[in-house]
Amino acid sequence: MRVRVCLLVGIVGGLLLAVSGCYKAGESTSKTATPKPATASGPCPTILLAQAQFIETTDPETGKTKLTPGPARLEILRDVGGEWTSEVIEDPQSNVFHKAVLFEDLEDPDAAPGILTIGANAAALKLWRQTDGKWNAETLWTTMFGGKQNRLRDFEIGDVTGDGKLDFAIVTHDQGVVAVLSRGETGWEVTEIDRKKKTFVHECELGDLDGNGVLEMYGTPSKPNKFDGTPQPGEIVVYRHTPEGFERGVVEQFPLRHVKEILVTDIDNSGPVLLASVEAELGERADAPPDAKRTLIKRYRFENGEYVGDVICTLPDHLCRFLNAGDVDGDGKPELIASTHKKGIWIARPTAGNWAVELIDADSGGFEHATVLADLDGDGVQEIYVAADDQQEVRRYRWNGTQFKRETLHPIDGRKITFGISAGKR
Repeated sequence: MRVRVCLLVGIVGGLLLAVSGCYKAGESTSKTATPKPATASGPCPTILLAQAQFIETTDPETGKTKLTPGPARLEILRDVGGEWTSEVIEDPQSNVFHKAVLFEDLEDPDAAPGILTIGANAAALKLWRQTDGKWNAETLWTTMFGGKQNRLRDFEIGDVTGDGKLDFAIVTHDQGVVAVLSRGETGWEVTEIDRKKKTFVHECELGDLDGNGVLEMYGTPSKPNKFDGTPQPGEIVVYRHTPEGFERGVVEQFPLRHVKEILVTDIDNSGPVLLASVEAELGERADAPPDAKRTLIKRYRFENGEYVGDVICTLPDHLCRFLNAGDVDGDGKPELIASTHKKGIWIARPTAGNWAVELIDADSGGFEHATVLADLDGDGVQEIYVAADDQQEVRRYRWNGTQFKRETLHPIDGRKITFGISAGKR
């Protein structure tokens, strides 16, 4: 039976978290998805897919089948000599990986490179390293927040304390915990800098918009996810490190909308800005503006001690979970790539007085629609890598001088949801 990802969306907020007790805590394990392992002697183009997977089970009493969450799943794709190989890491301690990135600890030159993951139920930050063909995980942080859900939802790496050393900035569900992990004398030390009950913090970004030389931490808290059409208010917040600790500020509040995706980038060569994908209104109201059911892409600058925002473009979908910026057409200028829920992948270019928005591919979508930019082929122009869960494919888009050419790299079966995608060389 082929079950498309779109049929699983309704159970993400319930089954994925509620039945975590079906999986007992144990040692993290790995398996190889294909019998042909990667054999390249040097680093190869690599794509990481952070996923949830659903397994069909049968009730022994009723004989009825249902889908239940399986172990958290990380698929590692490597281009070895022109052929994409696949390897899978599974973690039975969690039922979803929300993000995975290649990681090399530059502060410890003797440490082997690995892969960082964040998971849910258990909420854990883990560093995976491969020894003798087997993946083993070191848990850097795991805890219980005291709510119904324990999800590490996003993290970023950078110096947010101003001490010249890297930190992990982490945001969570459902107690609105925001934490910073800093390296101490005996290991990683955790500082909880914010907490609010019944709050989902969807995303974090780091950037120095105020120009003081220290990265700020931006987050997107909201009320818990809604599927009944009622409003889901949210805000964009900022945390700055001071001699007394972290102080919290508000970039903007949204009484009828919320934000999941944010991005700090220099999109028009005028300095770093914060871009936000402001999701469409969920409720109905008589005085709703024409763009109430469209996603707004807002840009924020820090001017004279405050954040000033403007709408640079709108997208014809109710949500957009991934924003990326980079030069994808070889003109030497960055473009904005926005991946919407059901209305495809879009490119936006800053022009004099406005933004030019064009559709790259209408036949691409997913509940997350995970997307990343990377120059894996080494030609100096970034490619677009997409986990199109609705179409059940990992795809690559390359500019051929006149348009983007789409290639299928690897299948995604319909019982998986891809929450994150990253790329690099391994």
